[in-house]
Amino acid sequence: DTYRTLTAADSAVMVIDAAKGIEAQTLKLFEVCRLRDIPIITFVNKMDREARDPMETLDEIADKLQLETTPMMWPVGMGQNFRGAAHLESGTFLPFARQGAHGAPLALNGNSLTTVMSAEEKVKLDEELEFVRGVCAPFDLASYREGHLTPVYFGSALKDFGVEEVLRALGQHAPPPKALKADKRLVEPGEDKVTGFVFKVQANMDPNHRDRVAFMRMV
Repeated sequence: DTYRTLTAADSAVMVIDAAKGIEAQTLKLFEVCRLRDIPIITFVNKMDREARDPMETLDEIADKLQLETTPMMWPVGMGQNFRGAAHLESGTFLPFARQGAHGAPLALNGNSLTTVMSAEEKVKLDEELEFVRGVCAPFDLASYREGHLTPVYFGSALKDFGVEEVLRALGQHAPPPKALKADKRLVEPGEDKVTGFVFKVQANMDPNHRDRVAFMRMV
């Protein structure tokens, strides 16, 4: 089903388990994205559990998928010691709360970070951010939309941490609807007539229900 859906998608979010890394099925689906040059935003999930070092995950994306990576968020700790993540675009730190609502963003260059992490964790964060900015490619919109670079976010979907940042990035960076090739011409997204692309047909199901369903993307 996901293979068929990707034929109708203009962009995708790749979700990676922070402990397991890139799994076999993710790799197969990525190959479909690669064939169609679908731009990908990466979300490293389950940071509130024991996880691998974030740089290890970035290296795996670069090695296995041949994608440049640009961390847009950078985590502090993991599992029981997960404190939150620096949001590099806004220059803020997003505190993580295991129970209840997450705290308000804090300035990365302010003294308020000591309220959510120890002095040692703050020093480590500063060192890691300096290293990341030095070795990772800066975000390039054209490279992302061409499918060569993936912006990377860290968080916990179950705890609703980092999800809003991914959705906001989709709105800001993902490409607008493209023209789609039909039998005789290109169908432009701004045309007045309603046009659809049927990318999946499901038939021979239970006749007591709707036994033929067509899945259509509005073009």
